[in-house]
Amino acid sequence: MPQDPEFTNHFTKEMINLAVRIWARSSISLIDVRYQMLHPDTPLQNYRMPTNMFVYTQGGPASIKLNHTSYQSGRFGIFHGGKGTELSIHPTGTSLGMYMVIYKAETAPFYKRDIYRLLENINPFIQVFGFSPSNPIFFIEKFQSMYERWNQVSALNQFYAKATLYQLIYEIYKELEEGNIRYFEPDYVELAKQYLDQHYTEQVSIQLLSEMLPISRSLLGKLFRKREHKSLQEYLNESRLDSAKRYLQSSSVSIQEVAIGCGFTDELNLNRMFKKYFQMTPSEYRRKMIDNITKNDIDNNYQRHYNERGLDRVVHSKRDGELNMFVQTRSKEIILAAAMSLMLLLSACSSNAPATPNSAPAQSQNQETAIPQEKGAEDVAQTRIVKTEHGDVEVPANPQRIVYLVGNNVGDILPFEKTVVGVDKYGDPSMRPDEWRQQWGHFVADAKVVPGDDLEGIMALEPDLIIGSPTWSSSSLEQLSKIAPTIFYNEMSTLEERMTFFGEVFGMPEQAGKFITDYTTKVEAAKQRLVDAGLYDKKIVFLQGVEEGTPGLQGDKTRGIIYEDLGMKAPEIVEKEFFNRENPKSEGFYAPISLEVISKYLNEADIIAYTNFEPNVEELEKKLSSVDIWNTIPAVMGENITFYSTTDTLNDYDYASRTISLDTFVDTLLELPIAKK
Repeated sequence: MPQDPEFTNHFTKEMINLAVRIWARSSISLIDVRYQMLHPDTPLQNYRMPTNMFVYTQGGPASIKLNHTSYQSGRFGIFHGGKGTELSIHPTGTSLGMYMVIYKAETAPFYKRDIYRLLENINPFIQVFGFSPSNPIFFIEKFQSMYERWNQVSALNQFYAKATLYQLIYEIYKELEEGNIRYFEPDYVELAKQYLDQHYTEQVSIQLLSEMLPISRSLLGKLFRKREHKSLQEYLNESRLDSAKRYLQSSSVSIQEVAIGCGFTDELNLNRMFKKYFQMTPSEYRRKMIDNITKNDIDNNYQRHYNERGLDRVVHSKRDGELNMFVQTRSKEIILAAAMSLMLLLSACSSNAPATPNSAPAQSQNQETAIPQEKGAEDVAQTRIVKTEHGDVEVPANPQRIVYLVGNNVGDILPFEKTVVGVDKYGDPSMRPDEWRQQWGHFVADAKVVPGDDLEGIMALEPDLIIGSPTWSSSSLEQLSKIAPTIFYNEMSTLEERMTFFGEVFGMPEQAGKFITDYTTKVEAAKQRLVDAGLYDKKIVFLQGVEEGTPGLQGDKTRGIIYEDLGMKAPEIVEKEFFNRENPKSEGFYAPISLEVISKYLNEADIIAYTNFEPNVEELEKKLSSVDIWNTIPAVMGENITFYSTTDTLNDYDYASRTISLDTFVDTLLELPIAKK
């Protein structure tokens, strides 16, 4: 197989190690093992893989096409693709044999967060690749024995076939690690560019684009920046702006029409981006181009010189609105001025008088400790010592740039009105409901979504405090502490314990106490509404869908609103099998339930609340409506069921989400038929 020099070393040892760790921790179902002879006049054409698949060809060269990528294989070839991958194999000489191993990687239980963290970096089950093995005899024997045993039907023989699959996977990754192979992988950067070039006029999501490819967003971003010298968002912005500039040269199209036609949400967004990149508005650019005016003082004396490439200026805009002063300057005078400014700044910073040893009494660990300064100098940020389960941590007394890496639990710190500059993808505020964003969104309005293991990305946000969790954060406390003061806390402790803890972190214990009191009052009012409607003693089950609407019962996590705060009860069988009342700090566990036996858990439920991992709950309702056993459940027959998407906050247990969910959930229950009887 010809070797693309771009991807000669694309499978790094780190990537292979991550992939193998995922294989070792995942549940694999072997679905089928097939064999087929292919001839030059009867090739395999445009076969769309129904799920994950390994393909092994032997006996002769062939033209292989995986999705839109074609290349030539040798006498032997191993290929892999995920669900939906399009495969074509055209023998170019003699006939060849082809084995197909079809398998499925089961969705990991929700509590296995380590797998989800690994999958954020690389997903080996959907990777598309092919290579010529260095040990073809081994693979011939294994695929052949696997096929023969699988087709002997007995459970023992099929178990043998599954065991052989793991041997094959081991050998595949062993050869990838040794590197003595010839392989090919798609050019992810080129694929991303093609997609952006084709869809820049639409509402493109960089996150969605990265999820379409079998590599993490951070890795895609690094590969893209290395080759294109710009980020994906910058490339998208520039494509839209280049298109906008072309249309702005015509007076027949309004600026609003240009904005919408070039992928901007509205004229305001176009204006903002245009000024960011060119330091002028679209209207000003249009006048310059249409009138062909070249005078430097055409509009205002603050305008800088404009040329065909853009504005000539010392400060260049970088991604995320950062400004870079370290660019080529036009004169030695400018360099000298910058150097003098830097010297004056350093001089001012070093002019502080040293502190007198006995100038102030010693303070306790949880009190603020100020750094004495010379009279007239600006205040230096104070610090405090916070006691955590992992030791004492010195943090800023008033942090201004917090990176929060415990998913959507960011709502635990928002009541303290601290600015959050970074969250992981589960804390993305755009995924919260409208009510949540209206009440709390302004504290995270400018927060960047950054993977928890992207240390460079976190560092770029310049945090003065990082908040994480030992069971959630994908980077260690030691790694994060090298960037900024870092606190790890137990996100599964009670609401009162968490709010009290953050009251100490931010030096606001009285406010924390008030938050707890206010919420307790709010809960009691909500309970009374349920009592008045005759709902408080009703049995309720909270279901959570993970994959294609497959229902599951969540353990103690769901105590947040329904069971812990409101004190509602589940049917006895659910309480017994899924709740661990003896350990209130336990996260519990998620267990998928087959629709065939779901009535066992739901028949005694008066009310069902169902949240789905896919935002389109209409599709979930439509799917369930066609399942006979679902339609026989009393709560379903009585229409006492309410559906939520995961963009709602019902399945979240942070303070901000609870304040929203409490009212919206009770309002929903009061609309059910059972409340009107």
